[in-house]
Amino acid sequence: MAIPKDEATGDYGSLIAQAEAAVEALRDTYRVQLAEDIAALEEVWARVEGGAPADEALAEMHSIAHNIKGQGGSFGYDLVTVIGASFCDYLRSGTRVSPEERNIVNMHIRMLKTVSDNNIAGDGGETGQRIAEKLRALTGRGEI
Repeated sequence: MAIPKDEATGDYGSLIAQAEAAVEALRDTYRVQLAEDIAALEEVWARVEGGAPADEALAEMHSIAHNIKGQGGSFGYDLVTVIGASFCDYLRSGTRVSPEERNIVNMHIRMLKTVSDNNIAGDGGETGQRIAEKLRALTGRGEI
């Protein structure tokens, strides 16, 4: 299958550069969306900490975490997807009302915020490995 050439320049380089620029622009848009999603998680968490019914709030958090999980890897933030997947699984598997369980919910939010604030892309390298290990230890789950 032939790769089309840019008729304006007669080469592939400008098409590749345009595609890379488009992906980079989307990555920047995603980073803004990720920060907004994390702020939404923090707002819902603050309601829970303030005494709001946990069932509804945790369902809302699951929905936000599910979006985070689904989008991260598409934009080069694989660690965000790992944390989002762990968060979704954890929220889905119980009511999360004990202090220990709530600490684990809060830890997922804090880890997402840390990754976002520090723009940790890809799998996060050594930092990403430590985060994944911490989540496994906290949630009692094997591979995340």
